Formats: sequence, structure tokens, C-alpha cells
Amino acid sequence: MSALTPRNHHSAGAVVLDGPRCLLIRRGREWIFPKGHIEAGESPEEAARREVHEETGIEIEVGRRLGATRYGFKSPDGRWNRKRVEWFLGRRVGGDIRLEPIFDEAAFLEREEAIARLTFPADREIARNAFDAAARAPGAPG
Repeated sequence: MSALTPRNHHSAGAVVLDGPRCLLIRRGREWIFPKGHIEAGESPEEAARREVHEETGIEIEVGRRLGATRYGFKSPDGRWNRKRVEWFLGRRVGGDIRLEPIFDEAAFLEREEAIARLTFPADREIARNAFDAAARAPGAPG
């Protein structure tokens, strides 16, 4: 594979809701949702559940698919990388926040504050989808 051949990555993550608030994590200046690579033999839903727990210590129940985001980035070796992330609605069912060392901070925020704080426009759209889906779910508050 040449240095010019892009690498493709397939990841999964979740918008983790705890009542009316969702979990955001910060790495450097970026506020994002927990996500990570889908391992061999793992479904996207399983990867989302595992990655949320590994990155944050929070245990979730994975719900409906919220959509996917795509973006590119250059790795330190100069190779272009293309990433696709499948997003799911996650509901907190246990655990306490214990961030992986690569993350600086975590916060459970209500809809408008979460959307405003997210760094990337595509993540803001996924957040809107998550809050809207949660509001339409049977037994949703108000």
C-alpha cells in the first residue's frame, strides 16, 4: 500500500442520554461523543456499547440508529484517512464517569447547551436526531 493510498476506518459511537441530558467528552479543544473502531466480528451496536464504556466508564443500552457521519484526516505519517462513524441512541443504565487518559473532561448537558458546545456541525445534527428520537419514544417525558 503506497503512502498515497487512503486508509478507510469504520467506527461506531453513541449519543448517551441520561434523562434530558447527553454525555459529551472533551479532547483538547474538541467536544465530541464517544466512538471508536468496530473490531472484527463485532456489530456496530456492540462497538458503540464497548467504546462508550471504554472511553467513559458509562454502561449503555443501545437503541435506534441515528445516522452516520463521514470525514477525513491526515495521519502523522502523511497518509489520508477516511472515516465513517455509525451513531446510535444510547441510554445510560449504569457506571460512573471514568475517562480514558486521552480525554480531558466529560459533561452531561441539556439539549441546547450540548448542541452549542459540540465542535462539529455533523455532531450537532446527530445530537438533534438523538434528542428528537428520545422525545418520540414511548414513555418519553413531556
